[in-house]
Amino acid sequence: MIQIFDTTDKYPLQKIGKMAGVCWNSPIDDAEKNIKRAKDCITSGHGRVLEYVDIELCIAGYSARAIREYYTHIGGGPTRLQESTRYVNCEKFDYYLPPTAAKSEEAKKAYEDCMENIRKSYAKLMEAGVSKEDAANILPLGMMTKIVDKRNLRNMINLMNQRLCTRAYVEIRALANEIKKELSEYSEEWKWICENLFVPKCDVTGFCTEAKCCGRKPKKEA
Repeated sequence: MIQIFDTTDKYPLQKIGKMAGVCWNSPIDDAEKNIKRAKDCITSGHGRVLEYVDIELCIAGYSARAIREYYTHIGGGPTRLQESTRYVNCEKFDYYLPPTAAKSEEAKKAYEDCMENIRKSYAKLMEAGVSKEDAANILPLGMMTKIVDKRNLRNMINLMNQRLCTRAYVEIRALANEIKKELSEYSEEWKWICENLFVPKCDVTGFCTEAKCCGRKPKKEA
């Protein structure tokens, strides 16, 4: 589940246009001119002005593993808060079931049994007087977690270019797609950004940059 906080800029293109207008000593009180100026900046590759657009959201229902990958996009000064395993009792944690583990009853049972055993072991540690912060060491990467995330548009575009790639892990690709969907519904300006900028990196370069190509775009010729 993605929750877009109202502290996220509602009119990102207008804001980009205003900031660029100041640099160009242009009038900044016309919304349509600001939008046009913003799109000119974007298509011209002037990315610094994108850093003025703030995105603040809550992410829930994804595994600690997916969130750990999400954390690798640290450029542009993002910040986040994560649900604490030091203070929260995680005895009844939810977890991510990957598609390959759900393909057969045997694999699904083995996966779910493992998670249930961790839950029981966690409960026994709590009963034995072990603190939550110490018992948390046995919790799996597949456990669902929750974070509050803040980053700028330039950083989010880079994240989307990387994580919408079909080579990205299936869960974080789903996370990127959900963020894209929620932001596209936040305002018409966000819809334009999501449709035009939140795309796989091969759509930006015109060719695949991955060592192992999925075939969606051709590899760049040497």
